[in-house]
Amino acid sequence: MNLLENVNLKKYNTFMLPIVAKYFTEINSVDELFELLNSDIYKNIQKKYILWEWSNTIFTKDFDWLVIKINIKWKEILKSDDEVFIKAWSGEVRYDFVSRCAENNFVWMENLAYIPSSIWASAVQNIWAYWAEAKDVIYEVEWIDLSTWETKRFKNSDCKFWYRDSIFKHELKDDFLITYVTYKLKKYSDNYKFNCEYAGINEKIAELWFNPDNLNPSEFVQVITEIRKWKLPDWHEIWTAWSFFKNPVISTQEWDVLQKEFPELKWFEVEEWIKLSAWQLIDMCWFKWKWNWKVWTYKTHALILINEWDAVWQDVVDFSSEIQNAVKNKFWVDLDPEAIFI
Repeated sequence: MNLLENVNLKKYNTFMLPIVAKYFTEINSVDELFELLNSDIYKNIQKKYILWEWSNTIFTKDFDWLVIKINIKWKEILKSDDEVFIKAWSGEVRYDFVSRCAENNFVWMENLAYIPSSIWASAVQNIWAYWAEAKDVIYEVEWIDLSTWETKRFKNSDCKFWYRDSIFKHELKDDFLITYVTYKLKKYSDNYKFNCEYAGINEKIAELWFNPDNLNPSEFVQVITEIRKWKLPDWHEIWTAWSFFKNPVISTQEWDVLQKEFPELKWFEVEEWIKLSAWQLIDMCWFKWKWNWKVWTYKTHALILINEWDAVWQDVVDFSSEIQNAVKNKFWVDLDPEAIFI
C-alpha cells in the first residue's frame, strides 16, 4: 500500500475534472485492502471516498479526504448447471465481465453489455439499459460494514433495488465497501430468447447480417455494443459521465395532466409509476448538441454531457443546473443526476 499526498484526480474521473485530494492510495489486492482498513492512516482520516473503475463521479472541490482507488479483480464459477452462479470481485470491469459471460454461453445480462464502470456499480446503482436491470441477475452482495468491520451478505431482496437505485445509495451510504457480487445466470440453449424489445436491436441484427433465428450470446453482445458505440461517446477519446440524468419517474396523476399538453412524450409503466425519457425532455428544451462554454450535450444523445475544453467543476454544475431548470419550467418534472456529485 502506497499513500500519496496532494494527488490530482483528473485521470481518475471520467469527466476529467482537475480536483486535488489530500490523500490517495490504490489497492491492488485483498491483503492491501485489509492492511489499509487496519492502518492508523485509515482510522485517523475522518473522510474517505472509494473510487471505482470508470467512475462517473463529479468532484466539486479540492478536499482533505482519503480517496481509495480499488483495482482488485477476481471471479469464479460457484455452480454451473442450468443455472450458473458466478462470484465476481466488485473491482472487475463490468463490460469485460459481460463479454466473458457471453463467450462462455452464460446469458441473462447481455443487454447490459458495453457499459463502463465496475461490478460495484451493478449493486449500488442497479444498472439499467435496453429493458434490462442488474437486479434481474444479482443473486447476492457481500459487503464490509465500515462502522462495525463485519462482513455481511445481502440477498437480492435485501438490497432494496429500484430504478437505478438501491439500499447502498441511501441507508448504507458511506458506511459500506462491497467486496463481491454473485450473479445468477442461465446456460444458453437453442430455445433461449434474447431481449429485443429495445428499439433498434432488430435493425442492428439485420445490419450486421446475423441470423435472428440463430444468434449466439457473443453475437448479441456485439449487437448491443454497436448500438451503444453509435449513440454514446467513446470514453477513451471523449471526457464524459455518460447518462448524466436518470429518467424521471412520476405518478399516474401527474402523467394524466402532462400528457394532455405533451401527447408526443415517450413513457412506460414501472409498477404503479410512469417513467419518462430524460433525453427526450432535454431534447425538447433544445439542448441537444448545445454548449455552455466548455461543457456540451452530445451530438447524438441529449442525455450525455461531455467535457469538450478542459472544463472545471463549476462549468459542469452550471450547465447541468441550466438543463434541470429548463425541463422543470417546461414539463414540471425534476431531473435527478445519475452522476455522483462529491
